[in-house]
Amino acid sequence: MKRKGFVIARPFYRPKQSRARDSSAFITGLRPRTAWDGAPDCVRDTLLAMTEYERGSKMKKKNFRRLTALMVAFAMTFTLTACGGQTPTSGGTTEDGGSSTGGFENEVGAGRAINLGFEGGLCQAAIPLAHVLGYFADEGLNSEIVITGDLVSSRDALAAGNIDTVAGMLAGWFVPVTQGIDIRFVQGLHTGCSSAFVLADSDISTLEAGQTVAVSGAIGGAFHNIALRFAYRAGLTPDDLDFRDFPAAEAVAALQQGDVQVAVIPDQVGQRFVQEGTLKVIRSLTDADFAADNCCVLGLAGSFIDENPETSEKIARAIFRASQFINESDDNKTQALNLLIEHEYISSGIDVEYMVGLMGNWRWGVPHDLVEQTLITSIDEYQAMGVVSPDLAPADIKSQVWYPLGIDE
Repeated sequence: MKRKGFVIARPFYRPKQSRARDSSAFITGLRPRTAWDGAPDCVRDTLLAMTEYERGSKMKKKNFRRLTALMVAFAMTFTLTACGGQTPTSGGTTEDGGSSTGGFENEVGAGRAINLGFEGGLCQAAIPLAHVLGYFADEGLNSEIVITGDLVSSRDALAAGNIDTVAGMLAGWFVPVTQGIDIRFVQGLHTGCSSAFVLADSDISTLEAGQTVAVSGAIGGAFHNIALRFAYRAGLTPDDLDFRDFPAAEAVAALQQGDVQVAVIPDQVGQRFVQEGTLKVIRSLTDADFAADNCCVLGLAGSFIDENPETSEKIARAIFRASQFINESDDNKTQALNLLIEHEYISSGIDVEYMVGLMGNWRWGVPHDLVEQTLITSIDEYQAMGVVSPDLAPADIKSQVWYPLGIDE
């Protein structure tokens, strides 16, 4: 179907099943609940319009930012009115008399299960692990795993209130949050997890002007933005490279067919081909100059934090505890994967040894100061590359996206 402007006349989002074309996912067919089940039509269609437009439009960035702000305002308005939501008052209460500032007993965490979004990727393992290990129960919370879709769908489900928390890639969420999506990064889950790959027998050893580069997850998405950071540090501009969007597994095929020279994709996919002798790495987020940078972050909606501060702290604390558990040893990593297999949150067919090796390349449970430094560096580089408006003050951007929780420092 050809796009002309917004495309909203399509069925609401259904999470992807595991498919050969997306080998970065290792979830099973188990679907306890999905992020869009029961979503109000007005919010659902608004966010779908934003998603379709972000993925397919060529509108200039200035106009896109204006339109994004309008769409977010539209979604929030209908969530609070036409969709039957509660309207907060200036006194920190809702129209039904409930208090949003009266202690944990008056917050949502005391009255219902916390909906934990899980896309199914290795990067998000700390979220279902905290659930399985009882860390939420230790915080006095009931929890439920909600299987979400891709990174964009997970983000939109969080912003719509269909889930209470989910992980995302800083590189993918950063720009939409600065454009008005009501999400805050509350902690860093881990470092690493993406690289630039070429064929094993290629003479290419670095990014150079004129190359065609495959990126998974859409132009303007996480892996495109990671590729731009690689390019920036190679002294290149965005116009020096020809970027093409491919699903991760198809990007490997594009390399083999000669359609692209470089592919920036998840390590979970690419490193398997390195082991098989098909690919090699020329740049990585695990390289020395990126090694301390945070990759994936835990997100909560800003409104959720404002209305449920103690619940938010408890959520963040439970997940950070799971991240620390993973980070402690390879035995813990193995135990974590086996627990998730046992509870059917990941497929029993995965190669546990391979996954443990990948997890060992990343630091799990990133201290707040390293996340902050990643934000500062990312802001500088994205502004230099034109990804983020240079008119925005770095300090204002940081305060907009960053709300650290869950670590006693």
